[in-house]
Amino acid sequence: MDFHSFSLISTLVLVFGAAMAGGLLAKQLKLPTIVGYIGAGIVFGNVGSMLADRTFLRIIGDIGVTLLLFTLGVEFSFHRLRRVLGSIVWAAILQIIVCTFVFLILFIGFGMPVVAAAFIAVATALSSTALVVKVLSEKGELETVPGEVATAWCIVQDLAMVPIMILLPSLVGKEGTTLMGTLSTVGISIARSVVILGVLVLVGRRWVPKMLNTIAVMQSRELFLIAVVAIVMLAGVGAYTLGLPAALGAFVAGLLIAETSQNHAIFAEIRPLRDLFVVVFFVVIGMMLSAGALLAQIGPIAGATAAVFVVKLIVIYGLSRYLGYHRRVAFLTATALIPMSEFGFILAQEGFSRGVLSQNHYVFLTGVTFGTILLGAPILGRGHSAYLWVTTVFGNYWPRIFPEKNIARQPEQYPIRDHVVICGYGRVGKYIGRALEMASIPFVVVEYNQAVVAGLKERGIPVVYGDPADRDVLDFAQVDQARAIVIAIPDRHTQEMIIAHAATLNRRIKIICRSHQEADVRHLKSLGVTIVVQPEFEGAIAIVSRILGDFGVPADEVSGKISRLKIEHGLG
Repeated sequence: MDFHSFSLISTLVLVFGAAMAGGLLAKQLKLPTIVGYIGAGIVFGNVGSMLADRTFLRIIGDIGVTLLLFTLGVEFSFHRLRRVLGSIVWAAILQIIVCTFVFLILFIGFGMPVVAAAFIAVATALSSTALVVKVLSEKGELETVPGEVATAWCIVQDLAMVPIMILLPSLVGKEGTTLMGTLSTVGISIARSVVILGVLVLVGRRWVPKMLNTIAVMQSRELFLIAVVAIVMLAGVGAYTLGLPAALGAFVAGLLIAETSQNHAIFAEIRPLRDLFVVVFFVVIGMMLSAGALLAQIGPIAGATAAVFVVKLIVIYGLSRYLGYHRRVAFLTATALIPMSEFGFILAQEGFSRGVLSQNHYVFLTGVTFGTILLGAPILGRGHSAYLWVTTVFGNYWPRIFPEKNIARQPEQYPIRDHVVICGYGRVGKYIGRALEMASIPFVVVEYNQAVVAGLKERGIPVVYGDPADRDVLDFAQVDQARAIVIAIPDRHTQEMIIAHAATLNRRIKIICRSHQEADVRHLKSLGVTIVVQPEFEGAIAIVSRILGDFGVPADEVSGKISRLKIEHGLG
């Protein structure tokens, strides 16, 4: 075995060893695996630097970026974007502009070159889609109001990467030129890029579906996978040849394939390959960093990380409140969007390869991106707890800065008693309300989604706009006169607050609560919840009942087995 072959093999061993170690450690510490991959990459890269082939690391890292952007394009849905065009789009774009401007001025003020400052400032304005979706999905909050707003915000930011990746490279080498000269060059570059991308889209819309249909008819998974990878690589090479980033070409290819009938099959085929190379990419990011360089800039990195937290929290919270969202929704959205995007690493690579970012700038941007993800992930996971703490400390000042919209103005208390209070009118609460409505059982809804509140008011359904974890809001919903309260909100900390306030206002009230996690069932019962319902478990019970019946199991035996399952689950 020659030295070159040994170097390639040792590099792969280091990369996958670091990925395994970092991923396992991150899981144990309940941190995003991205943090584990980068952290382990830093350790393994510095300890085994003599065994790593830097050129090979860059190549496989670039492949990972290309596949990552391609799958983002495949997952992108114009239908999802249309749902938020009326509100989120302009706010997300304004947030990118404001945050970029603030950090551009800040970095230039500290002596950073203008173009380098522009690369880093843009990166700070973007948020991690992967982290938001992963954490909120694990918590069962992806389809809550804050979850939908944060996800939609991330979609707009991801789409904004297209003009950003066109604009930033056009600034390279323009420092010292006149303002008009720079604007002229940027305008020509953007116009040329738009023409090139337009041609790629027109050609791709005609030939990509035909090619995929032809190969799909052959019923060969191997050929299908090869064809997809070929399309990605050809799009990347084509974009690079025409002066655009290769990853942008892959993203455009993903957008084209997203509109085909094979998009789901393609994503299923390419996802394992994408996951492998993306893991490698994040490990490579860590391996390319010098521990000494990181420690040398630990002060500036820590200061910039803190600045990102403060600026993004204020800007996103303010814009969300201006859109009319309740302050809980605005706060949870802002905390979700604090961690910087994986695109920060991509921009770091792009700027470094073009000579815009020096080694110190590259380390600085990567360190700040890493720091915001490392510190932002726990806050995102405990967003409701953070909100309750902030409202306790600063709650009296918020209404003065951001007064509630007119929709928050409540009427006099409803003439109602012996009713049901429904906290949360989302996927679960709306069906409960409809059933109570059909049975003519009086109920009051407590909800902080302004659109839902407006709709309920139009239908004449009693509704209180506000945070159900607020004691005054529950008091306004006349919990003291209610017979039962249904907690249809999945967050545990909010549930605990509602349970405590409800029990204080009415000791005889029946509390029915949903639970997303099995571990929370016994805890909620210990707090005084009368009935705990776990939607996943109830769905499993319904399936068990039907499938056992289809196999001829007698009804009494089915009932007995379901009872046994409930006992084992702690609901017996």
